[in-house]
Amino acid sequence: MILARYTALRTELAVILKDFSRVLLEELGADCPLPGDPSCTVSGIAVDESLKGWLGRDEAAVTARPVLDEEFLREVAAGGSPAVVWRSEAKAPPEALERASALGLALFELAPDVPLRRLGALFGGGDRLLLLSHGAGRALLEGAGGESSVAETAARVSGLLGRSVVIEDRVGRLISSAPNPESDEVNPLRDLLEERSLRASRSSGVDETRRERRDRYARLPDGYLSVPVERWRVEDHELFWTPIGTGAPAGYLWVDLEGETLRPEDVVLLYWARRVLETELGKDRVRLETELGVRGDFVDDLVKGHYGSVNLLLQRAGYLGADLAAGALVLIVDIDDFARYLERRRPREPAIQELKRRLAEAVRMQTRQLFSNFLLGPRSDNVIVFLGSSEDTPPEDLPEKAQLLAKGVQRYVKGLLPDLTISVGIGRHKTDPALLPDAYSEAEVALEIGHRIQGPSAVSTFEGTGTYKLLFRVLQENPEELESFYNETLEPVVRYDSRYSTELVQTLVTYLGNDASTVRTASDLYAHRHTIRYRLDRVGELTGLDVDKSEDRERLTLGIKAMQLLGRVPERPTSFADR
Repeated sequence: MILARYTALRTELAVILKDFSRVLLEELGADCPLPGDPSCTVSGIAVDESLKGWLGRDEAAVTARPVLDEEFLREVAAGGSPAVVWRSEAKAPPEALERASALGLALFELAPDVPLRRLGALFGGGDRLLLLSHGAGRALLEGAGGESSVAETAARVSGLLGRSVVIEDRVGRLISSAPNPESDEVNPLRDLLEERSLRASRSSGVDETRRERRDRYARLPDGYLSVPVERWRVEDHELFWTPIGTGAPAGYLWVDLEGETLRPEDVVLLYWARRVLETELGKDRVRLETELGVRGDFVDDLVKGHYGSVNLLLQRAGYLGADLAAGALVLIVDIDDFARYLERRRPREPAIQELKRRLAEAVRMQTRQLFSNFLLGPRSDNVIVFLGSSEDTPPEDLPEKAQLLAKGVQRYVKGLLPDLTISVGIGRHKTDPALLPDAYSEAEVALEIGHRIQGPSAVSTFEGTGTYKLLFRVLQENPEELESFYNETLEPVVRYDSRYSTELVQTLVTYLGNDASTVRTASDLYAHRHTIRYRLDRVGELTGLDVDKSEDRERLTLGIKAMQLLGRVPERPTSFADR
């Protein structure tokens, strides 16, 4: 097994014959007329002596004798050696090759002027690290590929290092981990990262004075290998991670080095781990982008009603892993003022697409924690989620869990993308799959109303919008009519507040929200009730509507909602005394 073999390589500095052969041929100029079994282990070298026990098991026999006689070759094979290194200018005769082959030995021909110390260095110096590099690279590369290749690579890296590892992707998910192969414990490193919410991909909350980042090196005969390693000190713990890939990291590799130092051997292994993991994470990213593209196309068809028959809709949803036969509730996650963000930051197109991908992946990760039956797809600058019922989420629980999801996504995105805020709109559960476009429309209305009324970071449900949705429909279909109604009701009060910095609008909103109670309004606004009465009378003078009449109060309430939907709140803060 490769993993076990290279665990031994780490502790005993053993290599396989294939890698030993490569270094002999490439670095020392040897010939190899007989390759032997390339998977055999080579743990060291032993120089031919007349003493008994000069050759240990798995050691390559080094000899300068003039003839490779049968007795010597049998002695070497009986001692458990995988190979003979013959230091001679001559070429091995055919009969010697036949004997060695029959005994399962590899044979190398090495010029006698190559110093013995060069051979010894293979297991004691820079050449040893070169052998380790060859072996580690081959071990990890041979394991690459397959559906679970990231997890398999994590296990191989853990086996090579003999330490616990955790792999974090670029959006902060801990996507794979492997415990210390020499311990019976679960992965304490992952538990610690989860418990403290520590991520290399975002601001960690770890003070800069408790963070150290520098390149670590391993010297090989043909140059240096370097790996950037960051160390975090969190209370009584020391945490280490290295970015995966060059440029913008494809992810991060956490290694449990608690109480240990990073050796040159570890640097070599981390170097190869980073390279192989970059490839594997790249494959995952391609798969994700393809999947998001397919999902996005379907979601786009679905919200537009261009899905063909209901049976075709259900088939396409099933292909993407969602059962929508019992309908769904729609949730829309939208980036607040995204156009203004782009205008302010002016990011390039790749950065914009990366941001959208990170948002989509963050929403998917949070959704998976609460729902087992859902369909998610990106669309423009938002993410649309169809939440279906399941055994663990009956239809009646969908609205409540959808709001939990909205809050969870907001918290996660705040840590992941601190420069952005998101709003969420939630529609009603539609039990008929044919009505899913309507479910989307309701979520869209809730999102728009919530953003207009509450501002950024709003979470709004269609059921909670009340009469706002009726006025919003008027705004969509006949905006002039809503504008006219606003002008007839609240526009004079807004204009007065903007001009004189008064608080008439705030007072009216609070008064109507307190069921026309002057006493409660005065308490909420920290003002005398006579002051409240004066302000309400001033509203009546400006609008011609009496706040003491129920019909006029109803018109003023609708006027306030029209003001909010139209975005016509007073231009200046209402913090000065009345005029």
